[in-house]
Amino acid sequence: MKLVFFDTEFTGERADTTLVSIGLVTLSGESAYFTLNDYDQSQVSDWLKENVLSMIDSSKSVSSKEAAEGIRVWLEKQAGDDKISLVSFGKTNDIILLFNLWKNFKEDPSQFHFLYDLPPYLNHAEHIDFCTLLVTAGVSLSSFDKEKYAMLDKVGKKHNALYDAELLRSCFLRLVLESDILYQFRNRIGFALFDGIVFSEETNLNFTTSHVENGSQFSNAIENFLSNDLFSVKQISKQNQQSSIYIVEQKNKKYILRSFPLAESRIVEDQSELLNLLPEDVMIRPMYVADKNHYVFNTSDLSFIMYPYLDGEPFNGRPEKLTNIIDSAMNLFELLNSKQVNSKLVTLDYSIWNVDVLNLWKNKNFFLDKIVNEVSAPIGNYIKTYYDEIIQELENVIENRDKFFSNAFVHADLNHSNVVVDDEKVRFIDLEDLCFSNAGISVTHCVFKICRHSIFTKQMKLSEFKRKFEIGIRPILEKRKISQDTLLDFNLYGIARIYFDLFTITEYFFLRKDRRYMYDLNKKFSNLIEFKRMFN
Repeated sequence: MKLVFFDTEFTGERADTTLVSIGLVTLSGESAYFTLNDYDQSQVSDWLKENVLSMIDSSKSVSSKEAAEGIRVWLEKQAGDDKISLVSFGKTNDIILLFNLWKNFKEDPSQFHFLYDLPPYLNHAEHIDFCTLLVTAGVSLSSFDKEKYAMLDKVGKKHNALYDAELLRSCFLRLVLESDILYQFRNRIGFALFDGIVFSEETNLNFTTSHVENGSQFSNAIENFLSNDLFSVKQISKQNQQSSIYIVEQKNKKYILRSFPLAESRIVEDQSELLNLLPEDVMIRPMYVADKNHYVFNTSDLSFIMYPYLDGEPFNGRPEKLTNIIDSAMNLFELLNSKQVNSKLVTLDYSIWNVDVLNLWKNKNFFLDKIVNEVSAPIGNYIKTYYDEIIQELENVIENRDKFFSNAFVHADLNHSNVVVDDEKVRFIDLEDLCFSNAGISVTHCVFKICRHSIFTKQMKLSEFKRKFEIGIRPILEKRKISQDTLLDFNLYGIARIYFDLFTITEYFFLRKDRRYMYDLNKKFSNLIEFKRMFN
């Protein structure tokens, strides 16, 4: 069952009315819009001129036959091997006008028959009238305001067919997600119901910079890496406050300076030394402290490391770069996994799950009350609708924790913001994510987060990604030893990582009364849906 929301504008409430425009939109937000140039001019009223035709660019209008062909191609693409259930606001002209477009494919249009001449994906009785759903749910139509019900931040152009179709979709999502009486209908649609909600949030994005005064602490740190010449410092804003990142400019050259708690200096020194085991063109190496044989400079309360500034840009989601990035990432994982590391690195152990946090999750009333209040309304509705399934899935993950042994040397957070692309050259950053952990979870997380970015930036549709994964990305994973093993339990590894992150967030919030990771809560629940839509 694939839903398509649509709306039309036409020349009047009459039996022989003619189509002026039509807008269609899917659950995931893909849309099509056509305006026609062969409607009956004799039926045009002053109201239609003022409220509809005045907003249409007639130079882009097409004939009914051209519109019919465009809509047929678009709907066939959306349908695939499934049926399309059309959703309209009301039971009258909209669906008849849409179906009547198929007259254009009959040699004798007067012989067109709804029962025999519609394509199979439309020729069924499962089209949906949204007004009937409202009445079923106990919502009064007499005072129903679409914009208010959809809780729009900004009202668009009324009587534009595409805007009205998108507005209908927003109203439908709220009604179906919130109405208990539509529970079975909600379950039938499944996770596709959330396609227009997920892939819309990213916390590692649009980093801004602000000028920082050259205080004594900065001067002392920077002068221990560079010369005594004048420099300027800008701080990069980021959500995670565990460390701070700065851009340092001196003599027309740029560097990256990172500060972090003094207690982490030994671990960061070890991580820096381990980068010497890798080729220099794979992952960026920190600079030595001047005239010293070490990388970390310590002050009284902070530690610092410095990198050369890399040419290139963080991965921006361009789909044509995906296979090269994934291949380069698998190369990095294999290089790391091949090294004999005798170091006191941090271990990120996915085989250990906090029982106290699990008990909080399994307390349904507590969990729904506390967590739902901390996330967006759509994600809150997802949690309420699928709570039992979420707990069942979580328990399955924990039952399989023996598969999550965490003794591999990995980069535990290869996401789009840790990938720098310069033409065909790919390099990776963030040495603080070098640790001992589970190879399968780290590889799966990398594939998910990097590929997700192409969908998030709307440069690739979900359906396009699924094809690309099968013909372009899966073959890369199948040829690499480290990812061959991962593919056997790919979905388990991916879901386990997301649940583990959610456990960490809720542990800090509920047990430690610390909100430091709560900025990521909504996105992590979205990730659960996204991962399943991408790989199931």
